[in-house]
Amino acid sequence: MYKFKDLSIDREYNPEEKPVEALNYGGHWLDDEVPGFQTLVTTGRQTFQRQVNATSRVGDGDTYLSSRLEAKKIEVMFNFKADNIDEYNQRLDKLKQLLYQPNQPFYFADEQNYHFSGTVAELSLDKQTLNTTGKIIINVSDPYQYGKEKHLSGVGVNVNIVDDELKYPQAPKSLVFTPTMATSNLKITCGNKKIELSIGVGAGQPVRVDFDNLNVSINNVDSLMNVTLDSNLSDFLIVNGSSIEFNTNGNYELTYEVKKI
Repeated sequence: MYKFKDLSIDREYNPEEKPVEALNYGGHWLDDEVPGFQTLVTTGRQTFQRQVNATSRVGDGDTYLSSRLEAKKIEVMFNFKADNIDEYNQRLDKLKQLLYQPNQPFYFADEQNYHFSGTVAELSLDKQTLNTTGKIIINVSDPYQYGKEKHLSGVGVNVNIVDDELKYPQAPKSLVFTPTMATSNLKITCGNKKIELSIGVGAGQPVRVDFDNLNVSINNVDSLMNVTLDSNLSDFLIVNGSSIEFNTNGNYELTYEVKKI
């Protein structure tokens, strides 16, 4: 593409790029779809707060009991302008339409491989003028960022997980294991965590562990009642270097999303 200056070609012209922290909310780039909108800066993306539960000691200090990461808020500062009041209203209506849907995946131009999930809690303008600044506040209930789905598949009695991005212990999304021979009590372990069935599984019958919904099915039939009570469905965690082991040979497919703070 060329840009003309005094009827001569400017070969150094480059098309405008998105701001480095441009926001994509629910699949929509606001800087592209809302004329007059320009992302300026964001805050809160790289921060976290931890709620600590502790009990007082007789002596100095406290005794740690537990803790949890709290929800976070991300603020997006932007510039908003229009040439006249009709254009202003149309552009603002478009912006509100794109931000209306709750609980949407969103990400930023400088980190497109990871996304948050959140809900716009506030849209405000600093001045009621045709050229103003404003802010979008997104309530992020889950403080983690998530990468794209990854899949590991193969045949054997174990899955070795080698992924340098998998830095924080997390549950997979799902694990499907299909034994090549009948087994009386299928057992899946990872470190000191396990998932064990109290009934037999026939050869070729897929066992699906759905960690997102805390459910187990055998040959596409819900079988949560056949999981032993001491199984670790909710805290079956993996990290880089983990090994998931089966007590029989079979085909496996592990699905997970890398998460980070």
